Amino acid sequence: MFPVRCVYRMKSSQRAVSLVLLVAGLLFWFAMWGAVLTGRRDPDLLEMMFPILFSTVAAFFTICAFRNSVRCSDYTIELQTLFSTRIMPIGKIKGRRRYLSRGDAESPGVWHLVIESDDDRYPKLDIEELYRFDDRFYAWFMSLPDLDELDKTRRKPSNFGLI
Repeated sequence: MFPVRCVYRMKSSQRAVSLVLLVAGLLFWFAMWGAVLTGRRDPDLLEMMFPILFSTVAAFFTICAFRNSVRCSDYTIELQTLFSTRIMPIGKIKGRRRYLSRGDAESPGVWHLVIESDDDRYPKLDIEELYRFDDRFYAWFMSLPDLDELDKTRRKPSNFGLI
């Protein structure tokens, strides 16, 4: 199991990218607005709003990158995000799943680690593999029953021919 408290935060690369985007947005904001305020550029509403919107979105991603965490204890596993905290008791875990969310040309795919409960009161924890998990976490995760494999071997009911 885990020690009393084990906290996994987002990877340093996620944090660094969010900070770079935030700094770039702020620099763009100051450059654009500075040129307008000093009279070197004519004001254009769209051009003046874009740096504000870009900086706001970058600030949101930065806050998420530094605030989101996965917390483990002897009794629970928690996924803490900016707007919610989902908690699953260790004793209610049914098993695990793992899937790849395919990216596109601009963004790579991201693996998801899913922990499902055997109790409907606890929603599944779908954790993107963007956190700095250690070997102990992966050993624990892999020790959970593999629900994908169980689904492959489980007999499926057929409704073929039913009207």
